[in-house]
Amino acid sequence: MTDPRIEAVARAICKEFMKNGKALGAARLCTQDAFFDLAHVSLAAADAAAWRPIASAPKDGTLILVTVKHIGCDVVSFWGTGWRETTNGLMLRDEPTHWQSLPTPPNATPQAAPDTITIPEVRNDRPIPGKDVTDG
Repeated sequence: MTDPRIEAVARAICKEFMKNGKALGAARLCTQDAFFDLAHVSLAAADAAAWRPIASAPKDGTLILVTVKHIGCDVVSFWGTGWRETTNGLMLRDEPTHWQSLPTPPNATPQAAPDTITIPEVRNDRPIPGKDVTDG
């Protein structure tokens, strides 16, 4: 199945190109305003399509974003017999209605572990105030 966000964006782009049942001319499509309009309708369609019915949500402990009555949005996962908040592990009072995957964090690139670890040199040559310099 294609990502519903991609399908929604494709429909929005097609609708934007077809104003009043006619294809827009090339001159209209090559303006900056046309690209801004296209980006706007595409993002709006993708945002709306990202929310899926809660029945299709993963129940394997995966963290997801849900909409919940009285709360708005919350990050939860399914544990045991129900949806639990990630911050405190408490079960949600109300059943979520829709869900979507969490977005990728900004600048999220996998970091490889270094081959070697550099440990800074420890220096013991500084006198400690109030301690006799000679050992003995």
